[in-house]
Amino acid sequence: MTIEQANAYFASLPEGFAPARQLQEALSAKAGRVDYLGVAGTAGKTTAAALTAAVLRAAGLVTGSYHAGCEPLSARIRVNGEPVVPELLAQAAETLSARETLPRAAAELAAAARCFGEAGCALAVVELPDAGLAEALPKMPVCAVTSIGPDGISASLERSAALAAGVMRKGSICVTAPEQPKAVVSELIVAAGKADCELVVPDPDDITFLEAEKFASRVDYGGYTVPLAFLGRHAAGSAAIAVELALALCKKGYDIPDEAILEGLAAVENRSSIRVLSQRPLVVLDACRTPQQAIALLRVLNMAKVRHLSAVIGLAEEEGAEAFFSALESGLTAETQKKDRTTMPGMSENPFDKVFLVPPAGTDAAMTERLLEKARYHFDAELCGSLAEAVELARTNSRRGLLICGGEAIALEAADLLAEK
Repeated sequence: MTIEQANAYFASLPEGFAPARQLQEALSAKAGRVDYLGVAGTAGKTTAAALTAAVLRAAGLVTGSYHAGCEPLSARIRVNGEPVVPELLAQAAETLSARETLPRAAAELAAAARCFGEAGCALAVVELPDAGLAEALPKMPVCAVTSIGPDGISASLERSAALAAGVMRKGSICVTAPEQPKAVVSELIVAAGKADCELVVPDPDDITFLEAEKFASRVDYGGYTVPLAFLGRHAAGSAAIAVELALALCKKGYDIPDEAILEGLAAVENRSSIRVLSQRPLVVLDACRTPQQAIALLRVLNMAKVRHLSAVIGLAEEEGAEAFFSALESGLTAETQKKDRTTMPGMSENPFDKVFLVPPAGTDAAMTERLLEKARYHFDAELCGSLAEAVELARTNSRRGLLICGGEAIALEAADLLAEK
């Protein structure tokens, strides 16, 4: 099997959930020698995982990482920061394809674990869109639950927190994000008690967000001061998670010096999380698609006093779209819409003059019309047939610059498109 065939095999698998036992049976003996660090949550998983993996590499540990995104799997499984050796992934695909079919998330995690075992990784940082899969991983001394917030779909924060808490294991240390809603913290405390897992909550008072200049940030957490490629206070929270995860691993016997923590945090490149491609004209990419992420984006733009942007938005589905557009307009969740925005830090005038909507490929006309109707309720919105058309129109109509958001797929496609110009 070639690497192209392997990528195609995993992309063809159905979505869904698999019993942990099914995943466990698909792991190899060598995969069982790796210590795993599972990362669950509704926002910030990719940033926290990337920062943590970089710290481990800086400490000299052979480190694997798995990102649950939209790129080909061969680009999302990495060993020491580099894409996995194609032969290892092809071998994993051949083995898994001969077994009982797993849903995509479970199959990808099984393939990643097999690759980490073959590569001799000491630790592997894995994002878990289904936190219940953590139960199948053989050893997980440390784990994380990143920020829990509204995703526009889930019934409650408590439910989202309970699902993310599935990453907890008996005897492990779980680090969660600072400034979680009280309902989330309560749910995590209960879950940690049931799992006999130590819960670490970074103290927000220990975080100093140092904005060096517009669209640049420095963060101090408990004496660890670093420049971050990620913008906003929510990114400072991800850095705090990474620091606490490193300290937790030290408690578990790993040698991670302070110098490695500082080096790792400063080294990570921002690929799609509020990424500023240029300032004149201003071009911002953000892989945001939930209300929580939209609020974080709007806060960063307002704190930088940015106005008169054109926005290109490409949402992959209709569910949750109304909540997303509402949050992007107001900077508030549905529960706090009645509050006075002037009392919210960073929340004031909306920075968007015009929105250009790009529907997913193959979307039927009725769904496209519904998405446009939802967008027009909050913005001066126009439908475009392609991302290239939307970007061109946004540039023509913008007085200040443009923002492109709506998920990882559109952010990565936009980065490639803009690099060609």
